[in-house]
Amino acid sequence: MSHNKTPKIIIVTTPIRPTPTYYPPVGSLSVVTALHNSGFEDTHFYNIDLLRPSYDEVLAHLKREKPDILGISAIVSTAYGYTKKLSMDVKAILPETTVLLGGNLGASAEIILNKTGVDFVCTGEGEKTTVEFAKNWVVSETKNDFKKIKGLAFLDESNEFTITPYAEILKAEEVYEIDWSI
Repeated sequence: MSHNKTPKIIIVTTPIRPTPTYYPPVGSLSVVTALHNSGFEDTHFYNIDLLRPSYDEVLAHLKREKPDILGISAIVSTAYGYTKKLSMDVKAILPETTVLLGGNLGASAEIILNKTGVDFVCTGEGEKTTVEFAKNWVVSETKNDFKKIKGLAFLDESNEFTITPYAEILKAEEVYEIDWSI
């Protein structure tokens, strides 16, 4: 499982309401900024909620880009259907891609991990957890190596549901140091 390379990371939003919202996806932008600031320059943001590409366009884009890590931001429980379909289809066409889910949908981590193509769920604030996750992804040998990362839920090598302690909460000024050029 050890990768010995800097991962290509794509963070995507899911469609939230029938029509796009123009409110910036602060959580996703904050995570992308944290990854960039930690040396993960090959991190990209794909705002599906705003752009509203067709589902086939989303899959074609991901197939072209071949991310090592796909971060799905699912901030509403209604994103379950889309998240399940996307994660299962990504696993079918890109079996090597690691799928990390963040957002409120993660409150149902055990269901998500058992019923979708999601490999890991970020259980709290995503900035520190995602950076530590990406650093660990580079050197990990097995899923069990992720047990030291705070703020994750996943099925370990024995298929046991595992949840790590929450990550430390970010200070307010850390959350909003967003690179708005993203």
